Amino acid sequence: RYAEAFTQNFDLIAERKSVVSQLREVAKASVMAKYLLESGAALGEGWFSVGLEATPPCCLEVPQLWNSMGSKQVSVKDGVIETSNAPKSHGIYGGVDFGIDRF
Repeated sequence: RYAEAFTQNFDLIAERKSVVSQLREVAKASVMAKYLLESGAALGEGWFSVGLEATPPCCLEVPQLWNSMGSKQVSVKDGVIETSNAPKSHGIYGGVDFGIDRF
């Protein structure tokens, strides 16, 4: 349900959170670059000197979210501490992978 609601309200979210809009533009540029490479498009030198040389305003690392939780059953029986043999661990990891490294 969350994914459906996010998709339906994407334009509104992108309008209020500029980073979402910027992420969409990066995705579009990545798809276009991949198409140009795979189709073997011959681009003149003018295409590579259109923009100004820019220095990045910050680090170029993609943020990644993660959350992990672990638990183990411990009990006392006849004055002796007993633990279960198998600890339980749950993790949720996320981030962005456009596959740009494949170019």
